[in-house]
Amino acid sequence: MKKSFISFLFIISTLFLNSCSHKKIVPAQTEICMDTVCSINLFDDGTEELYSQIFSRLDSIEKTFSPTIKDSELCKVNAAASMSATNVSKDFLYVLSTTQKVSEITKGALDVSAGALIDLWGINTDHQKVPSRKEIEEAKSKTGFSKIKTEDTKVLLKQQGMSLNFGAVVKGFAADEIVKILKSHKVKKAIIDLGGNIYAYGKKENNRPWIIGIKNPQKPDGNPLLKVYIRNSSIVTSGNYERYFEADGKRYHHILDTKTGAPAESGVSSSTVICSKSIIADCLSTAAFVLGIKETEKIIPLMEKEFDTTIDCIFIKPDGTFVHFGNTEVVPY
Repeated sequence: MKKSFISFLFIISTLFLNSCSHKKIVPAQTEICMDTVCSINLFDDGTEELYSQIFSRLDSIEKTFSPTIKDSELCKVNAAASMSATNVSKDFLYVLSTTQKVSEITKGALDVSAGALIDLWGINTDHQKVPSRKEIEEAKSKTGFSKIKTEDTKVLLKQQGMSLNFGAVVKGFAADEIVKILKSHKVKKAIIDLGGNIYAYGKKENNRPWIIGIKNPQKPDGNPLLKVYIRNSSIVTSGNYERYFEADGKRYHHILDTKTGAPAESGVSSSTVICSKSIIADCLSTAAFVLGIKETEKIIPLMEKEFDTTIDCIFIKPDGTFVHFGNTEVVPY
């Protein structure tokens, strides 16, 4: 009787272990989230449940920060500009406070209060145009990170007609949130691609780094110009070649300098930031493009100290040469 009972336990245990060791691996999944193509590859740890959890989190982030979903927290804050403070979530407060710190360090090179300017130019929309100087000055008067007031769980935009836009930061925040999920499930390795915002999580076999390409701004559909070797890091690029329009022989890209109210002209074609904190990589890639090479070199140590992290920054200049600050291995493709 005792022998039979032990045999029964052995059979049940074997069946359980076999069922666990033969879990169904789901290949990389892609969905449209936050108005962009989001692809997640969990390799050997990919399951339907885990992918579902990740995309559900992305959906909740979109419903918080979307400028087009009418009942999003962002739209509610913008609609109440100059009238009343709006209750917001911990996610909203965290992202806003992070961007405010970056705005202070970069002296406004990153400014999520630039919604009025972004809407005015309308780049990549059906109403894109080169606005008049008068229109630009009016939109600038509704811009300024110092005009954002937070108190407890409430946010108030002090200026009438002012609006926030988190397009330069929300994908970085989303990537960090996915990384939290991966860690909680002990995922070994993954590639997170949120519309070009890449997070290379974990490491490949034999401790090899991930190899990520940086586009050639002159030929963005061709071979990359550079390749970067990274581990457990986010890599985010801002460039003048992705979203733009041309008028009277001049290109107008989507990265606006709030000081001029027009597309930034800092002498670079792209800026790439590598950091283990994707929200910082996202923020700084935009700010670095606006600031240019010399000013960015000055603020990198300040950013590293404020956010307790290490940062690499790579600039590609119009002539195809590049400048690199940091220790990550970067080589021509």
